[in-house]
This record gives sequence, C-alpha cells and structure tokens, in this order.
Amino acid sequence: MTSTKKLKQATRADVARMAGVSESTVSYALTGVRPISEETRERIESAMNALGYVPNAMAQALASKKSGLLALLFPVGERGFGETDFEYVEAATAAAAEDGYQLLLWPNAVEDTASLQKIVAQGLVEGVLLMEVRSQDPRVKVLQESGTPFCLIGRTDNSENLTYVDADFSQWGPMAINHLVDLGHTNIGVISMRGELVEAGYGPVIRTEAPLIELAQRMGVTVTIKHPKATIRAGRLAFEELLEEQPGITAIIGFNEPAFIGALEVAGARGMKIPEDLSVLSFGLSEEAATMTVPAQTTINVDGPELGRMAVQYLIARLNGDKKSVLQKLTQPQFFDRGSTGPAPQFSG
Repeated sequence: MTSTKKLKQATRADVARMAGVSESTVSYALTGVRPISEETRERIESAMNALGYVPNAMAQALASKKSGLLALLFPVGERGFGETDFEYVEAATAAAAEDGYQLLLWPNAVEDTASLQKIVAQGLVEGVLLMEVRSQDPRVKVLQESGTPFCLIGRTDNSENLTYVDADFSQWGPMAINHLVDLGHTNIGVISMRGELVEAGYGPVIRTEAPLIELAQRMGVTVTIKHPKATIRAGRLAFEELLEEQPGITAIIGFNEPAFIGALEVAGARGMKIPEDLSVLSFGLSEEAATMTVPAQTTINVDGPELGRMAVQYLIARLNGDKKSVLQKLTQPQFFDRGSTGPAPQFSG
C-alpha cells in the first residue's frame, strides 16, 4: 500500500527566508506600498518562482487597498440579459483587462442597496459601473456617500456632476416616426419594455417613448404601445392584442428584445410578409442580434461596445486621480436599414 504526502504550500515566511529578507519586505514587493530596490525585488520574485508561491489575492487587496477588481452592477431581473447586453459587458471586460483590472458582474436588483453598501464597505472593489440606470437611482447615493469611484452607463435626471456615458434616447422615437411616416405609415404599434420599468423611471424607455408619442400626435399618427414582460410568450400575446385593437397597423417598433421575437413569430404565423404587409424596426439591437432574425431588422441604436469601453476608461480615469475633468458623453443614434421597413400597404375598403 502506497501513501502520498500532501505537499506543504509555500508561505510568505518561506519566500522571505529564501530571499534573505523580512516578511514585511516581501509584502512591500507584492503590494507596492513602499519602494524596494530592483535587486531585492528580483531575489523575492526568484524565491517565489522556486517555491511555487502564489500570493493571496484578498490579503494583497487589504494591504494595498488595491484589489484590481471593478464591479458591473447589472440588475438582470429587470428585463433579462440579451445578446445586445452581452456585447456591452464583453467590451467593458476587455477594456478593464487592458488596464489590468478584472470586471465582476453584480446582478442584484436596483433596490438592493444594502448589498451594495456591504460590498463597497468591504473594499473588495476599487470602482463600480452602473447599468440599467433609473431617473432617480438609489444606488448613486450609496456610492457617493461611500466615496467609491463610479461611472454610469445611462444617466439620472440630475446627472450634472456625475460621470456617465449614455445614448441620446430623445432622438430615437422621432427618428423612427419620421422614417415610417415618410414611407406612408399612419398606424404604428410599439412593443416596448415592461410596465414596471416605466413606473420605476427607467431612463431609456422614458426618454424614448415621450418624444415618440409627442411627435406622432403632432403628425396625426396613431401609435399604440404595449409593455409586456421580457419573454417571447408575452410578446406574442402583446402583438395579438395590438392586432385586435388596431387591425390597420402597418408597422411595429420593438424595444424589448425577447418580446419582439414573439411578435415576429405571430406575424409569421399569420402569413404577414415583412416589409410588404408589415414594416419592422427595432430600438437598441446590436448588429449581431438584429441579423439573427429572418429577415434581419432595421434598427436605431448606438455602438454598445464603444459605450462599454468608454465607461471603463472614464472610471479608470477617476481611479487614477482625475477629479476635475467633466467625463460625460451622449452618443448620437445610428440608423441601419436592413430592408425590414417599406411602403405602407394600401388597404381596400
């Protein structure tokens, strides 16, 4: 019978003995709290490699007050997590890595400020990115009071002194209405985000819908908006309701990625051809998501990955001590015609 001995994990004391320095000097080499000579640093690194020593990341963070971690607060339960959202996160993660940071996804609800207070009080993250920002967002006050650097991907109603990147959603609705009216559409349906987000003051939906409705009324266009949950089934039901209430609808606008898929399924099941019978336009979809449907969808959106990268760059600027620059960016909408909108059909009557 053979037995195996568990190898003893090397400690900081082992490294210090081999390098001929004190344990505190090893700590300085790891954390950068105090300067040490290059020759001493090389001896310590050589000893670490020889012993297979792996520093405890948490201990390093506590000692240096630098964890190398950024938190991305994205309340997934708000409206799910789609392909377009993934592209924001992927770009932000890559941008953080370029500067030596790791990005952690924190999916807690906006209202869960107690958990947010706990994570910033523990000093586990150096900075925070906020997504799914509401007009009045309780997370902002928590971060301000804790002194934690943060950047919004979105903005509140009172964001004059905040660091943020955001899309200029106020242009999206009018751009869509003008495009569809130019094609002759006068009866338009909208599959928007769920009603709870509207009631909670979710910035993108509030800033998109209000000017859309205002322009439509001025132009004499009928617009009917539904706010289903972010599910395919809910989207099916919402579009069925739209068609029942407004049988003369000739165009639909989507601002709810999963639900809009359900609406398109209903259109297909009813034999509605796009764009001959029904014009289709989506808000906020990335190119990847827009081309996953058949036909591909005409969209009004922004460069999501660029917003994600910019938010990380703004946050790291704050972490590096830039407290004076106004770091705010509103991006202009981009229109991509993929052939899913066309002239309004003429109904005989």
